[in-house]
Amino acid sequence: MKIVDVVAAVIERDGLIMLAQRDNSRDQAGLWEFPGGKVEAEESQQDALSRELEEELAIRTRVVSFIAHSDLQLSDKVVRLYAWRVTILNGEPVCRCHSAVVWVMPEAAREYGLAPADIPLLEAYILSCRAAERP
Repeated sequence: MKIVDVVAAVIERDGLIMLAQRDNSRDQAGLWEFPGGKVEAEESQQDALSRELEEELAIRTRVVSFIAHSDLQLSDKVVRLYAWRVTILNGEPVCRCHSAVVWVMPEAAREYGLAPADIPLLEAYILSCRAAERP
């Protein structure tokens, strides 16, 4: 079975995280996701994520740390989605490939219709934030 590596950005700003809504031209149209994309050959996950965010949202970013991964089984392949904590270095998100973006408290992201592969990544992110708050 073919495995496709995909990266996703949990972009943080002032205690909020960004969600992007998939536009009507893509599969899972209308669902919310952590933006990102496929890792190309000979490309690190961090480089792929920075490239994708510049292409999709017109922002320059810094990839801070790995959060978790999830697998989505499709009929002909497995999509392995890797989530990374990211901050914006410069620019404001511009919807080049998405219908909308929102900034929400992490727990409030549960109220959005998330793409299935993003749900475990959100939960892992929330758990990592709670763990960081403990003394």
